[in-house]
Amino acid sequence: MKQIKAELIINTSSRRGRAAVPIIIAACKHNGIELVKINFLKKDTNLRAVTSALKKRNPSLVLVGGGDGTISDAVDFFAGSSIQLGVIPLGTTNNFARSLGLPLEIEAAIGAVKNGKISNVDLGKIHKEYFVNVAGVGVSALIAKHVTDDQKKKFGRFAYAINGIVQLIRHKPFLATIEDKDSELQLHFETHQIIIANGRYHAGKQIAKDAKIDNRELIIFALGGRSKLSFIFAMADFYFGARKNIQHASYLTGHSIKLRTNTPQLVELDGEVKFTTPIPVEVTPRVVKVRH
Repeated sequence: MKQIKAELIINTSSRRGRAAVPIIIAACKHNGIELVKINFLKKDTNLRAVTSALKKRNPSLVLVGGGDGTISDAVDFFAGSSIQLGVIPLGTTNNFARSLGLPLEIEAAIGAVKNGKISNVDLGKIHKEYFVNVAGVGVSALIAKHVTDDQKKKFGRFAYAINGIVQLIRHKPFLATIEDKDSELQLHFETHQIIIANGRYHAGKQIAKDAKIDNRELIIFALGGRSKLSFIFAMADFYFGARKNIQHASYLTGHSIKLRTNTPQLVELDGEVKFTTPIPVEVTPRVVKVRH
């Protein structure tokens, strides 16, 4: 078995991060991956300092162990570089790993990274920050702001549902305007939640039957309308309904849009609150190399 060298970035604050370290080390050894350095991320770790030092060492492969938020933060520093990324899913929903078709078990994911293909995947971008899966505007951003690590460790993905009920009760609908810079299309609607997707999955569920992570397109859609009841029905359909094609009327696809709201709304990127509206959103084609 040909051995390759890699560095590991692992979020030991994630739901499974700390317990996963010995499993990852053993799985890497079994698959012929030599870990030359392990970079631990904790709550007070400066990710920029870690990645800046790592880029100077210029490893050919970096394994990132954590949830979607950790991976989303990490790709900001590796986008456009020759460094290949390998994803070890340790989060609650692991949407990026699902989009890549990776198994969610640690040993199997590392095996897929070692023996899989190398793809150049798209990233979404707001201002100067990238996201791998989705940007969420409205209720999801409030959930991301208020859900705690302890709740995620105790309840898993149900922590989001519990918190979501509380946030929806408090939330008021907002009027959104979406401008597509390519087609000059302008849409206006009221809702509690907008999803702007680069990846194929959101909340552990497939977004559309034919969504891809390397098709140079974003998928934009609202979950429900003005009423809270419509939001609940839309969420139920998203979780339990049949998957639609991206050509469905409920979806807008585009490469570059601007989103404005009548009241400022928080914006989360892969579960991490980053901005408030208005925002420009664009897709950056095939900007990061991923082994999977």
